[in-house]
Amino acid sequence: MRMAVLREMLAELDAATAVSALGLLHDRSQSGQPDARRVMQELALQTDLFSAIPYPVRSVAYTRARKAGRTNVARMLLLGGRNPNPTAAEASVENEYVSKSVGERCTHARGRDRFQLDRLLHDRDYRVIRLLLNNPVVVERDVVKIAAMRPTRPEVLHEVAIHRKWASRYSVRKALSCNPHTPPSVARRLLPTLLKQDLATVAGAGSIPDEIREQALALLNR
Repeated sequence: MRMAVLREMLAELDAATAVSALGLLHDRSQSGQPDARRVMQELALQTDLFSAIPYPVRSVAYTRARKAGRTNVARMLLLGGRNPNPTAAEASVENEYVSKSVGERCTHARGRDRFQLDRLLHDRDYRVIRLLLNNPVVVERDVVKIAAMRPTRPEVLHEVAIHRKWASRYSVRKALSCNPHTPPSVARRLLPTLLKQDLATVAGAGSIPDEIREQALALLNR
């Protein structure tokens, strides 16, 4: 119900109201208001929510937010896309631990064989990871391992970030935020949900993209 209400609300906003409302929500979240923090977490974990805002409205709102110095709001409105220049590791879908077809690996990802599941945590195919995340045998430390895996594919980390159960766990969000392969559109939304000491870790990590480290530093300074 909360997701439906958020999507409906965002769809009805005009550009000026979107900037004001999202800015107020961000400020209240930063001041520690529980309800605002919960809504911000929903917006951080469900990256497709902002697609409810028609593109012309979102574009104007983004421009207004930048001009008003509300970079935090502008970052929310950036949906991001595929990396046009992935590294060789990011582009690879090979699983170096299991020399089986995707179909066979998907079958194992549904199973209860702990040995096979441990090997599949290294898989770089998002379809395999999606099944693993829904497997009741998989526990939080397994998902943290997937979220912290390097190298890996951004699509794999995106699957973790949109999972309702696992993305609500703080340790998973922290691992995603600290992973340089996490899509920037995901990392931007997760940073405001982190504690100060973990923001400091992100800000000081040289392997993380500059834009993400700068955002972490700005949140720390604020």
